[in-house]
Amino acid sequence: MGATRQRQLGKARMAALAGVAVVATAAAASVTVPEIMLAHGTREAKACLASYEAPRGPDQPACGELVEWMILPARMPTTSDRARYRAEELNARIAHARYVDAAASVPSAEGLAKAAEELEQQATVVRSGSQRVTFDELGRSVGAPDVGREADALGDRRTLLARGEQWLDLRVRIAALRAALLEADPKRAEALARKYAEFDPRDHDSRTAIAAVLCMGLGDDPARGFEMLPFVQDDRASRRYEGMARDFGEVRALLVACAARAGKSPPPMPQNPQAGGADAIEQRALLRLRLATTHANGEATEPLQSAIAAGKSLLERGPRGPGVRVALLAALLAAGAELDAEDVARLAKARDDEEPLAAPIAWTATEWLAERRPALGDADPAPVVPGATFVAAARGVLGLEAKLHAPKGGTSRATAEALVAARGALWLEAAAALAREGDVEGGANAADEAATALRLGPHGRALLRSNVFRLGGDREKAFDELAVDDVPAKDDRAGGAADPRVPAAVAIQRAELAMALGKREEARSSAERGEQRAEASRDLLLAARARWLLAALGARTAPPPSWQDVEAGAALVWIGFGNPLEVYRAGDVAAQSARVARALDGWVGLAGADPELRRAGRFAALRDRGDAPPWLGVHLVLAGRLLDPSEGDVEVWLDAASAFDTRRFSLRSYAFARADAARVRGDAEAASRWEARYRFLRGVASDPTRIELARHLDL
Repeated sequence: MGATRQRQLGKARMAALAGVAVVATAAAASVTVPEIMLAHGTREAKACLASYEAPRGPDQPACGELVEWMILPARMPTTSDRARYRAEELNARIAHARYVDAAASVPSAEGLAKAAEELEQQATVVRSGSQRVTFDELGRSVGAPDVGREADALGDRRTLLARGEQWLDLRVRIAALRAALLEADPKRAEALARKYAEFDPRDHDSRTAIAAVLCMGLGDDPARGFEMLPFVQDDRASRRYEGMARDFGEVRALLVACAARAGKSPPPMPQNPQAGGADAIEQRALLRLRLATTHANGEATEPLQSAIAAGKSLLERGPRGPGVRVALLAALLAAGAELDAEDVARLAKARDDEEPLAAPIAWTATEWLAERRPALGDADPAPVVPGATFVAAARGVLGLEAKLHAPKGGTSRATAEALVAARGALWLEAAAALAREGDVEGGANAADEAATALRLGPHGRALLRSNVFRLGGDREKAFDELAVDDVPAKDDRAGGAADPRVPAAVAIQRAELAMALGKREEARSSAERGEQRAEASRDLLLAARARWLLAALGARTAPPPSWQDVEAGAALVWIGFGNPLEVYRAGDVAAQSARVARALDGWVGLAGADPELRRAGRFAALRDRGDAPPWLGVHLVLAGRLLDPSEGDVEVWLDAASAFDTRRFSLRSYAFARADAARVRGDAEAASRWEARYRFLRGVASDPTRIELARHLDL
């Protein structure tokens, strides 16, 4: 019995130990298995999400299936929070990736709309769940789902406008207003502005954008916009935010212009500002002259005389910004200022390192439309003066010249020459302004007057006339004007000095027009000629523009980059057009030229790559936006080569590819560039649509009573 009992006890102990082992094993498994599953699911999710931007076909990666690896861990206490958060992040990232996919992989308006719905659903899940602001566990850090923000980033104007009333983000609201204007939908812009005004936003930029739309009177309530602006002026003058103050001069100009449209009297300007100051002096002086001239009705009223005195004082005090001297001089002469020949000659003379009075003759229609926006970086547009003002001023100078030739009108030869130069500069500005306003006949006459006064040769005269017809929409006529491109390259600019950049600009504009007209061989030969002439004149920007043309035409070759280079961001490199501090501005011409060549090789190489690598290249292009060159239309043609027509809607792709760059260009310049790019592709429907938008924006911006408002909204 004893031995038997011992055996029974031994078996019992063994069974107990086995039970303990089982329990221990189960307990260990309950801890380690969820950890293993969560770790595996995390690794697979990272790899799957990354594959969206890797070379692949049109089918999307099946990343949603990986949520299964997080279901069990989400039920275990040791991994519950982490698993739920990662499942939430995975679903949010998938929704975001599908939205981008609908713009870059298989671009489609319908796909964008469907993906936006999914993204909105995930945004609701996050707001109801973790409420996190950023996600950074399954890839590079991204923000929580936000349909408005993402629609702005992808240029998805349909979503911005369709959901316009729901946006709470102030920057997205501004984007929605600009989207409505770019779509030539003034009623929608007005409706959104009225809705946003109900919130009475304190943010200055949002408030002034809303007010500017309302003040333009596209609807019926400019007075509401006027009521919103005094707060911004007074707040900037009196309060600092974290030690920083913003000047209020531009807002003051907006307020005065809005008051004029609303039939109101503007409130007084802050007399003793404690924070921001009254900047934008030149802009406000031009506005003051314009309003005083309108109200004077041909009489020498006190407000007009005071405005004239202020304008003269600005011209006499020192150097002025680009284009300001000729604008102020024109406004003074058109206002009837009592200036004799000596006065005009003195006021027209550039001070210190100020730019010459006359704009460069080598400017093409692209530069005319940019209104002196710098080629590199970003800046506010220069003060705007209507074309009629420049015409009146030029005729006023001609009258002064006639007096010089009268029997008793003797004066110095230098003064006479200065008057002729001033008249030429004024006619040149008149040609550009009238062309921007759509007055082709007036612009062409002004161009001829400018060419005569400035003693231009055939290339210079032809380029001025071509600019007018190109901005006016007659590209055939603009192209025909440049037949002088076959003449030996030599031209004159103001002052009679030979300027080799003019023939280079002629060849480049001829190439761009030939592209839009379907004359590809002519475009190629003109671009090659333009490149040679630009290099001879050592003008790096013109040379780079010619190379961009050749790349867009498919006349430049380069091998496809490797996926490793695309992934590392070494295929599509920044040059620095969007940042004046970039290295593009430093170093010698050879180094800068090599940088341009390297950037173009990436675009050209990807355009000729297989469909899978091209798709990856489109995602890479979205990661490195915001550096488009000033010749945006040609760049959009080049960007369009990354998408075969069979792969999706190129218009949707270009919306996304240029979404960041729209902030560096006026809406008119952007619409003009999109129309040109569509013509080169042979897409008549898209070209007509963008041309209509350009004409709408031109009409709004050309109204003298809306100049300041359009300038603030960067139309």
